[in-house]
This record gives sequence, C-alpha cells and structure tokens, in this order.
Amino acid sequence: MIEDAVAVPEDVSMWRRAFSDDDRKIIRSMETVVDGVASVFGSFCEVALHSLEDPARSVVKIANGVATGRDVDSPITEEALKQLHEIALQEGSDIRHACKKTQDGQLFKSTSMVIRNSSNQPVGMLCININMSVPASDFMQAFVLQGMNNTPVAGHFPSSVDDLVESTVDRTIAEVNSNQKLSNKVKNKHIIMSLFDKGIFDIKESVPMVARKLGVSRHTVYLYIRQRKLGEG
Repeated sequence: MIEDAVAVPEDVSMWRRAFSDDDRKIIRSMETVVDGVASVFGSFCEVALHSLEDPARSVVKIANGVATGRDVDSPITEEALKQLHEIALQEGSDIRHACKKTQDGQLFKSTSMVIRNSSNQPVGMLCININMSVPASDFMQAFVLQGMNNTPVAGHFPSSVDDLVESTVDRTIAEVNSNQKLSNKVKNKHIIMSLFDKGIFDIKESVPMVARKLGVSRHTVYLYIRQRKLGEG
C-alpha cells in the first residue's frame, strides 16, 4: 500500500455528508475515465476512483491496482484525507501532486484530483499513480502499445469551429475526389453524406458553411442529410 488507510469520525469531518443520487451519478460517470487514463499510460499506471460516501471502502473503480495491492472497496488513504482537509480549509487548486514510496521500495509519482458536485462539494477523488521504479524502456513500451491501433491516423487540431468545419470539408472533398468510381454528378451528395457520418452537422451553423464551401444551396444539403437519415445513398 502507498499509505496506511485510516478512518475519519463523521462528526468532525469537514466534508463528510449524506450522498444524493446525483452525487452517485457523478462518481459513476467517472468510471470510464479510469479505464481511459489507464489505457493511455499502460500497465505501470494505477488509476483509482474514490467515492467519499464511505471512507472505509472508498475505492469504487481501479485499474492496475496490483501496483499498490488495492482493489474495489479498499479504504481511503491518509494522504488523500490530508489533501481533502487542506482543500476544505483553503481555496485553490483541487489538484495535488506528490511522490510516494511503497513498503517494497517502489517510487510513484502521484496526482490526485477532487471531483465536485453541482454545489461545489467534494464527492470523490481521481488518483493517478505512475510507477517511476520500472525501467524506462518497459514503461515506454506499455505506454506506446497498450490499447492502441498501430495504424496512425491524420490529426488536425482546429483553432475555431469555422476551422473545424472547413478543414473537415476539405479533407472529405479530397477523400471523395480520390474515388475514381464516382461521377462528378454525385460527388457533392457523397461529400455531404460523409460529413453527416462524421457528425459535422451536429455543429450549429454548419449547414450554411458546407453549402457555401460546396457551392450548393442549403436545400440541397438538407435533402442529402434527410436521405442519409433514411438510409438512402
């Protein structure tokens, strides 16, 4: 274990209180984050989700828990309690960083983030512990390969919504134009339907932007969108 687990008397706690259904929903909504972070950093990164409803069994989701010997229903740690107390007493960042050492001598870089509800009350913590004692080559191999599709995909990081729409339209035009089996007469239809499949029309005001880019009417864009929704084309 990274820290010895401790219990906190509820009557002196600065953050303990009865949980609502909404509080529990917030915690459950973070469970996929645990798997997501663990899949990015690999097996040498432990990710633990704590619910503050019951400190005696606060861990509700954990990935790679073998790193610290913890599992679901493990108690909160002394360090986490200290961080919560500090956050309750003073304003500032809800993120804390620390270096920790396990009983068997492994060194971890630890980052803890407080999860709050709509009333700004702490309801949980997301804790990321990266094992710094493993060989760098082992860590990098797990980091690069775990959960990845080894085929690289093109990436674009738009600076604005207009940039997002325009760049997506440009790439889609290039994709459709590269298909020699399509006649020029149907290319705009395929471009618009492809843009629909990519979710671009979920963005407000994207229809007129696409219409201008393709030199067609909004009616034409809406027509092809309707056809796509009906499974045509």
